[in-house]
Amino acid sequence: MTQTPKTTTASSAMLLLVSLGAIGRIFTIADWTLWCQGFGLIGFLALNFLAITKMAKALACLCFALLAFEWLRGDLNAGLAQTALGRAGFMVFFLTALGFLQHAAGRSPLLLRSGQILLQQPPGRRYLVLTFGSAMFGMLLNLSTIGLLGTMIRKAADGATDPETRRIAAIRKERMTLAMLRGFSTIPMWSPITVTIALISAAIPGVTWAQLASHSAPLALAFLLLGWGLDRRSYPRRAGGVPVDAPPLHRLMPLTLLVIAVPAIAYVISAVLGTSILVSLLLVLPLMSCGWVYLQERGRPGAAARTGHEIIGHVLPALPAMRTEATLFGASAFLGVMIADVVDTDLLGQAISGFGLSGGAVLALTAWMIAALSLVGINQIVTVTIAAGTLPHLTGLNLSPVIVGMMLVSVWTVAVNLTPYGTAIRLTGRMVDVPPEVLAHKWNTQFSLVALILLSAVLLVLA
Repeated sequence: MTQTPKTTTASSAMLLLVSLGAIGRIFTIADWTLWCQGFGLIGFLALNFLAITKMAKALACLCFALLAFEWLRGDLNAGLAQTALGRAGFMVFFLTALGFLQHAAGRSPLLLRSGQILLQQPPGRRYLVLTFGSAMFGMLLNLSTIGLLGTMIRKAADGATDPETRRIAAIRKERMTLAMLRGFSTIPMWSPITVTIALISAAIPGVTWAQLASHSAPLALAFLLLGWGLDRRSYPRRAGGVPVDAPPLHRLMPLTLLVIAVPAIAYVISAVLGTSILVSLLLVLPLMSCGWVYLQERGRPGAAARTGHEIIGHVLPALPAMRTEATLFGASAFLGVMIADVVDTDLLGQAISGFGLSGGAVLALTAWMIAALSLVGINQIVTVTIAAGTLPHLTGLNLSPVIVGMMLVSVWTVAVNLTPYGTAIRLTGRMVDVPPEVLAHKWNTQFSLVALILLSAVLLVLA
């Protein structure tokens, strides 16, 4: 459904209102913060309900149905509902802040040059450079990484005329596509700027990004090297290949420094404000993004005015484009709080303990279940949120919240590669002109299954 300019403007205003309430909630528990978030969320949903996906509509309706159910049976916990509302508002604010960064990064000549360097590497090096490079891109660009690199990959593979050249181009496209997708999918396992980290750290209070990353980042590295190993096994290096005049990798240093600078600045801000790194990131991202746009305009007449026009004329109107994602994550965060009041975790924990399963076995089975459900179209946003809200509270299992979080970000990564219904797979398929089912099932199933087995082994050892 096409949005009118008035609807877009109103939707942007609702997102900013939610963000204002979420920022206020970080520093105060005043009622006005909840009113801002509640009015903004309901207003945004009302303006965009017809334009969001069926899954997003179902989750939004489930939130209202759960509230009505609790109210009708006389068990509605007002404090819990307020916490759920605040959690939903925080997630929408997170996406809004990312929207600023994504726009600034998307128009940066630095990232365009870096993308070309990644793709122009020789075949023996290209996969490894591209898979690590797409992870760095994803931290700054989010899904726009797939749009940028995917377009480059398709252009690099197009133009072949004779059958042999087309065959080689098709193989090159498959290898580059998988390198990009697998690298991009690991972002939740190490980057502080992902909605996955925000969702899980909010659903499991007390678990910080640093704690999660210390456990999941080494596994992310293992996943990246696993993909490279499978690529080399399928396409071993040929002897006597023609050398390729590739751009030197040291030209990627500015991108690397930028990726390091973002969390480093957030760490300094968190020390000054006394907040978590995640919260500090959200507070500074819009300002950093505006500064980045200004640097891109610097040297041209009226740089400050051009920056203001870019923010008002392009960034803010583009924010409602993520209406489905905002609804999915906001509703999932809300349900993650409320579901704990509905599910009897004591009874569930006792039932699971009755099977004699260890904590590691329970987490491994949960991971396989989340991955399996993603295959039939049940988004990991839903399953991960429910798991995050219940697993740490199961009686008798003594599951470590950090290990639970590590499992969830890791299986999220696997699900991104495995399900043909996910946004990343569908967008990748559209960019490189490959059906999502082929990309997920034919090209990527082996990687996903081995990654799941590796994750299960790690859980059985750690939990």
